[in-house]
Amino acid sequence: MNLKYLEGKKFCVVFVKQADENDPDSQISMKCLHGRANIDRHGKLNVEGPEFSFPVPATASKRIMPSDGTPMLKDAEYFVMCKVSGMDL
Repeated sequence: MNLKYLEGKKFCVVFVKQADENDPDSQISMKCLHGRANIDRHGKLNVEGPEFSFPVPATASKRIMPSDGTPMLKDAEYFVMCKVSGMDL
């Protein structure tokens, strides 16, 4: 998948965690990471900020969407939601 169109765009990674992964009705929590998209020489997406660089999993590439104006996305032009486990949000 060619992600070059994202280069330099304001980007938000939304980390989503379910309180109990065995209970689909359990509470979810979300946390956002805001930065700029950087496509490396191998075509992989990283979201970068002044003090971080986060490699977006290749499995999430198909779920990248343009921002829909949701307040938690702030001024991001694009976003992706990543399900996480074993990580404090």
